[in-house]
Order: sequence, then structure tokens, then C-alpha cells
Amino acid sequence: MDEGSEEPEPEAVPAARRRSPGSLEEEVLGVLHRSGELSPGEVRDLLPATARLSYSAVVTTLTRLHTKGVVTRRRHGRGYIYSAPGDPATLVAWRMNRLLAGQADHRRALTHFIAALSPTDEALVRDLLASAPAPAEHGEHGRGSEPRRQG
Repeated sequence: MDEGSEEPEPEAVPAARRRSPGSLEEEVLGVLHRSGELSPGEVRDLLPATARLSYSAVVTTLTRLHTKGVVTRRRHGRGYIYSAPGDPATLVAWRMNRLLAGQADHRRALTHFIAALSPTDEALVRDLLASAPAPAEHGEHGRGSEPRRQG
């Protein structure tokens, strides 16, 4: 081929869009927090259009969240109705714990987290830690390492 003739470059094939770890669980929890008790089909219908999933994918996600103790469920006919107890702050705390659990070096992650806090939030964290029960009362994993299983 001579220098003057260029072959057109092949069009870039978009990489398969993959969710970040835990993002589906967060979306499902957000739907439950906004809407209360829902069946898996109702959860599926309320997920953003970009998150359109199969019914079985939603059931699997809800079952995993139930196993982790993040959502509750009760029998409804042949299936279950799911809910997320607590308020939006509960969801934020769950997200923070999930992110921390993904880090090998908790000390470094927490050091960076605390350094980024506003002085008001840092004082709040200090007050909360000072008034919290002793770590021995929380089992071998320490305070807040695993959500309590409900339902």
C-alpha cells in the first residue's frame, strides 16, 4: 500500500458496560427506601431504565441483600415482599461499611476519610466514639462490621 492511501480505521467497539461492584444492590436498596414494601417485579419496574434487568436477577439481588441482613422480607403468596428498614442514613452507613470492607488496609482508608471530614463532622465522630459502648460488647469483629440480620 502506498503512503498516500490510508485505510479507514475500524470503528471502535464499545466495551460491554459492566456495573461497579455493589451498584445494583445500591439501586435496589434505593428503590426500597423510596417505595416501602415491594415484590421483586415491582422493584424491577421501579429501577431506572438503564438498569433494566431480568426478574431472576432482581430476585437474586434481593435474596443476597436479605442474607446480608440489609433488607427484610415476608411471605406473600408463593413469593416474598421485601423492604429496607431504617431511613436513608441507614443506606449511607451500609454503603460506607461496604466500601470499607473492600479495602485491605482499613487504617489507611479510615485515616484518609477522617482527614477529609469537616471540623464539625470530625468533632461529631469523636463524640459518637466517646459515647459508644466498649468494642468488646460488639463481638470479635468490632463495632459495625456486619449488619444485624433481620426477619
